[in-house]
Amino acid sequence: MQKKAFSLILFVILVTPAWAQYSPPEPAKDEKPPDKRYANMPAEAVPYRRFSKPYHEWFVTKDTVEYNGAASDRPDGDINKLSEVAIGFLGPLENNPESMFGIPMLHAAQMALEEANARGGYKGKPFALKIYNDSALWGASSTVLPSMLFKDHCWAVLGSIDGQSTHIQIRESLKLEVPILSPGTTDRTVTETRIQWIMSNFPDDRVQGYALANHIFRELKLKRLGVLRTQTRYARIGVGVFNDMARRMQRQPVLEVKFERGDTDFSRQLRMLRDANIEGLVVWAEWPEAALILKQMREMGMKQPVFSSSRTAYAKLLEIAGPAAEGLVTACALDPTRQDAKWTAFREQYRHKFGEDPDAYAAFAYDGMSMLLGAIEKTGLNRGRIMQALRDYQQKDYDGVAGHMLFDYTLKNVSPVTLSRVENGKFVYWKAASSEPEPGPVVAEKR
Repeated sequence: MQKKAFSLILFVILVTPAWAQYSPPEPAKDEKPPDKRYANMPAEAVPYRRFSKPYHEWFVTKDTVEYNGAASDRPDGDINKLSEVAIGFLGPLENNPESMFGIPMLHAAQMALEEANARGGYKGKPFALKIYNDSALWGASSTVLPSMLFKDHCWAVLGSIDGQSTHIQIRESLKLEVPILSPGTTDRTVTETRIQWIMSNFPDDRVQGYALANHIFRELKLKRLGVLRTQTRYARIGVGVFNDMARRMQRQPVLEVKFERGDTDFSRQLRMLRDANIEGLVVWAEWPEAALILKQMREMGMKQPVFSSSRTAYAKLLEIAGPAAEGLVTACALDPTRQDAKWTAFREQYRHKFGEDPDAYAAFAYDGMSMLLGAIEKTGLNRGRIMQALRDYQQKDYDGVAGHMLFDYTLKNVSPVTLSRVENGKFVYWKAASSEPEPGPVVAEKR
């Protein structure tokens, strides 16, 4: 017994000086400006920044989408033998719950094409859109790209919204080598495949999730968050990004519950969230379900603030939810109240042609089609050089009707998003603030 006590005393004597002299390491200094970080992320979202600097950072190096194949050396299409210059379109148009986003996307793509044809098309030949429906059946899009190439002789493709369909497209493009511009997918993993035939101009889950987390945890100082989301890839990937950010800010959501797209009764999920004593709720869903969630939540007496993804920032949500929507904060792909000339002219033309206001999917589809047509007009009918012209936007950015676009090294638009809050029955918009780390204790790295 005395021997054990002597050993313990000796251990304390030997180790105590080391404790007294040890001080935790400072957070690794992040020398990159925000636009050079991964997905323009806030500094505090950088993994391991409290311990050390990673020896390598993926998706922020200039060789991410490097292409060394022979596509640019292939013979150009002979314009004299063509009656039209075909562009493929893939989007959810019918028999798909996402058609409410796909139809505006198609309308805007057609507008851009018609305007290009009014200017003379390509060397006197009209551009023609080859339209394919992106059905809700998994894998159904696998036959689309070969048909666009071998049947319709498309030179490039615009689409789609669904992350799964887009993943199928880009894997086929490895063999078929067809430029694809996605104006609607929020799935960050699409461009991170490092497949060199895809560009995406729609703000993805990362920039949306970072903006919401920064507002919730840094600006509002909330701690106990609940999450309510659909059983879809769109919501699963989006919430995953938000949760990653929350963990790095030491604010892991206390409860995450799910529902099926199209559900109308959310009482069970809301009771679970209420009983978890949450201080706020994040809803990752589309506007039809989000509107009902807000109504039922307020009817149950739940007064917690609600935050949501960009698919809820629709006037129709306000019509359904009514006063229950008051205070809702959403991430937004664009600010429709902007007054710059490009946006207002596009909005008026779209209203005149289709009788409604354009949404974010329409705006980014119009810009995406304009980028594709511009690449063809610049480089000619060569798929390799068309894709290279799109790749060049990583160096010079793009200003379109949707606003300024900043592309990272995966060719994904990572410009800061807009946030909106429902005030007096209307969405009020503001630019999401950047996030810098606050002073605080640093956890020592285990050795």
